Amino acid sequence: MRRRDFLAAAACGIGALSGCSTDPGPNRELSPTPEPTVPPDVGTLTEKKPLPTPDDVSNETAARSFVETHERRYVYNELVDGFGTTQPATKITVESTDAAVGYTTAGGYYLLSTCRGSARYYDPDGSPSRAGRNAASVAHFVGSDVHRRIPFNAYRCEEPVVTESDEGGGGSSARFQIYDFETPPNYDQPDRGGHEVDVRVSDADGESVLDRDYRTSLPLTVQPGVTRTAGEYSLSVSTTDGGHAQHDWSLPEQTDPTWWALAVLITHGGDVAIQTLYPGDVVGLPSTSLCTRMD
Repeated sequence: MRRRDFLAAAACGIGALSGCSTDPGPNRELSPTPEPTVPPDVGTLTEKKPLPTPDDVSNETAARSFVETHERRYVYNELVDGFGTTQPATKITVESTDAAVGYTTAGGYYLLSTCRGSARYYDPDGSPSRAGRNAASVAHFVGSDVHRRIPFNAYRCEEPVVTESDEGGGGSSARFQIYDFETPPNYDQPDRGGHEVDVRVSDADGESVLDRDYRTSLPLTVQPGVTRTAGEYSLSVSTTDGGHAQHDWSLPEQTDPTWWALAVLITHGGDVAIQTLYPGDVVGLPSTSLCTRMD
């Protein structure tokens, strides 16, 4: 671009709100260049797969099978969407889903799943772009004609009780999660709706470690930095509509899943339960989260 053209374009950019415009001239294009057409000999994947619905989930095996099928199709459909790419996929690979039941009630099953996939997208220049999807630590409730899915990548982080700068602090800090499987998420007004949950954590001497109120307008809330000290703790949870649960929280060492996998569940029926959501090394809550930046 010549210097005169550059200065004219820069001036128009600055003055656009004042009505600055330029005449493109008879030889200039008035619209952007259209996307190149995919040659007919290149196979593309553009159709999404229908997500299943739980119509006969009467045991743990059926619940796992439903989640495995759902997650494979869910990840496949995300890769079809292309994460913003304008070119279609030419190859999609989805690995088998790992799923495990973490908690069972009369109304249904609570599971965790992990599913990975990758895709290659058409590129007219001959260098196809690639994308991957790792849907890890996804929590599910599966009941009769009901399915709730809560991923571990969109949640509210609360302020930690202890931080790395606290005197005597070292290593990782314990955390817990609050899942709401009953309330539809309210992303537009995250401070409204949901349940009001009062959580108290006390140590073996009865001293208060944490005493806070939470609102579950988002399906997942993470409380990082509860404590850095191993030992025995008591966690008590109450909701304003009468739900209550208590759990003795043992923190033997920082490498134990109880440091990061303890979860308060607002069940699909509105009850309260406390569980350690860590069925195994393959399927479980991660030892770190986005909230670790707040520790």
